[in-house]
Amino acid sequence: MVFDENRGYTTPISILGLEDFDAILNLALAEDAPKGDVTSESIFPVSHSTKAILKARESGVLCGSGVIAALSRKFPNQIRFHIHLEDGAELKPGSIIADLEGNTQILFRIERILLNLLQYLSGIASATSLLVHKYPNLKILDTRKTLPAYRKLAKYAVYTGGAWNHRIHLSDMAMIKDNHIEAIGSITKAVEAIRQAQPDLKIEIEIDRMDQLQEAISNSPDVILLDNFTLEDTAKAVEVIRSSPATKSILVEASGNITPDKLNGLSEIGGIGVSMGYLTHTTRFLDIGLDMVY
Repeated sequence: MVFDENRGYTTPISILGLEDFDAILNLALAEDAPKGDVTSESIFPVSHSTKAILKARESGVLCGSGVIAALSRKFPNQIRFHIHLEDGAELKPGSIIADLEGNTQILFRIERILLNLLQYLSGIASATSLLVHKYPNLKILDTRKTLPAYRKLAKYAVYTGGAWNHRIHLSDMAMIKDNHIEAIGSITKAVEAIRQAQPDLKIEIEIDRMDQLQEAISNSPDVILLDNFTLEDTAKAVEVIRSSPATKSILVEASGNITPDKLNGLSEIGGIGVSMGYLTHTTRFLDIGLDMVY
């Protein structure tokens, strides 16, 4: 099988619709102001309006600008905006991302929610972009280590940063893990069961020992994942897989607590995938501010 050259094991998250923000925004608005914003609503009358400038305070990659339009839909005719930079744009300190204007109470109410999402997604895209540019001979991949309701947004941020999307969810690709193998008895039995039930699915086999490699290869999966392998064993496994024309098309993926400091050695092997939960569960927010203009 051929992987999507648009940087995905399956269909990558290369675009977001405004509806993709709805679930998280509904939760955020209810959580942040269950009985309104008592501060802003006390200070400003409903008729009061103001302007705001959304700008970067540090360098990075912009991601998540669609949240502005998605939030404005929650408050019809209350907010007007103009977006100056699109997702994927390079940010520098002072870069103006967007202008907003409208009801002052509403602008204060959405400020933190807007910034939380924009800073989080831009943080992921920025950290991802740094690794992609530093290690061009690796396929940097995300994982499913995301918080509920954030999956599609987080994977979009990884894609925006230039990396690859792994499988999006449990439904779009078969991944045989150690517990599956233990429960059914062997790698071969697991593969046979999947191919009988879902013959068109891509299959990835996870192994955590070198003595499992030949059985994994013999089942001709699309991907073999080397879980917590040493650098030396990773190099040996890649050499074995690439030694035969019949198996060299199998993609090798390294995984298991991989942080940026471990990529130098993997880069020397080259041409493999590296899945990193780090991209979505460790990345810090990018500093972006919303300044009110009265």
